[in-house]
Amino acid sequence: MKRFLSIILVLTVVSMISGSFVGCKGTTTSTASISTTSITTPLKQATIIIGTSTPLTGPAASYGLGVMHGVQLAFDDANAAGGLTVGDTHYTFKVISLDDQYDTATSTNVVRTLVNQDGAQYLFNFNTDTAVALESELNTEKVIDFTVCTNDAILDNAASSYTFRTANAYTMHIPLWTSWIAKNYPNAKTMSLIALNNTQGNEGLTDSIAAAKASNFTINSSVLYDQGTTDFTPFLTKILASNPDMLMITAAPTGDAALIIKQARNSGYKGLIAAQPKQAAKDMISIAGEADLEGVITDSLALVAPQVSPVILGLPAREVAKWGTSYGVTWDFYCEATLMFNAMQRANSVDTTAVKNILQDPTQVWPYLLFPGSTSAFDAAYAKSIYGANAINQITNPFAICVIHNGQDTIAAITSP
Repeated sequence: MKRFLSIILVLTVVSMISGSFVGCKGTTTSTASISTTSITTPLKQATIIIGTSTPLTGPAASYGLGVMHGVQLAFDDANAAGGLTVGDTHYTFKVISLDDQYDTATSTNVVRTLVNQDGAQYLFNFNTDTAVALESELNTEKVIDFTVCTNDAILDNAASSYTFRTANAYTMHIPLWTSWIAKNYPNAKTMSLIALNNTQGNEGLTDSIAAAKASNFTINSSVLYDQGTTDFTPFLTKILASNPDMLMITAAPTGDAALIIKQARNSGYKGLIAAQPKQAAKDMISIAGEADLEGVITDSLALVAPQVSPVILGLPAREVAKWGTSYGVTWDFYCEATLMFNAMQRANSVDTTAVKNILQDPTQVWPYLLFPGSTSAFDAAYAKSIYGANAINQITNPFAICVIHNGQDTIAAITSP
């Protein structure tokens, strides 16, 4: 009887010890008579740094703050879901966001700071010139860079590159957007264009003119303005003198686009206005006002059900709760950041080469959280028709075409390239 009680006591102690190792890895073994759990070392804990280099101040701040908010919320959700366990290590994520001031030299320094000082191996980089200039350097460091770079040179030698363009490029979406405008506004025959005089603006202007001509618009005039401009009257005087049916604002920061719209209306222009990329009504209305924005065509997004998924519909309230305000492009970067996390999950690794390989795997199709049931992909047929083999690092996403009514973006169409 005493021996029997001793056995019971030993098994009870073993059971208590085994039960106390919550969060530890273990294996179960069994014999014919008893089953016990072997005790192993608790999981190691590690942090993965996610860096964002974006304009947090200045006329492009609504973009940059949207990047920061979207990436932060996505990795907040990743952490809340348990992070990522690979082998004997449990990883959580920390986002570090630095202000590049929409300036190339500053952006270059910011990216290097994030990589060399903060230890970021995963980046979100907003600046076109920086993305191109540092691509080789980031490849050497094996740093994954998700970028919205407008220069197609970013896709050169894509197969060996750790840089991925995670937004539809101008050469992809402007032709589809402009074709839709031509079809739905048949009385608009002539167009004038205005763009910021930097790399992104020049590329946007070139691609917009080519797309407009392909859609049978006549180009009356085009102008480039310098960064920091607040009085657009001289440019608008030249444009409006050509009497265009439509004014196209391309590759301008949101604050600039709003000022151009306001000053064009104040100058008496009553024609059609289109503005891209991602010029959200909510980000322009404090400058341009509801009346001036009425009827403006954008490629932004109205966050409305049932077209938009519940997780995206909930983002503005989460932004306001965390930062006191929300932005019209946050959803875009939330989707991109979630894709980055999904790639780590599918690779079962935080090693950037493993993640690069899974992103470049042509069999992978990624959930696109914006629209219910939608997907996105690298190396999709539409991208391959434009970029050939380099489409392996170019994503293709569905996108919305919106028209602003009563100060709100309203979805006019959803296009799936």
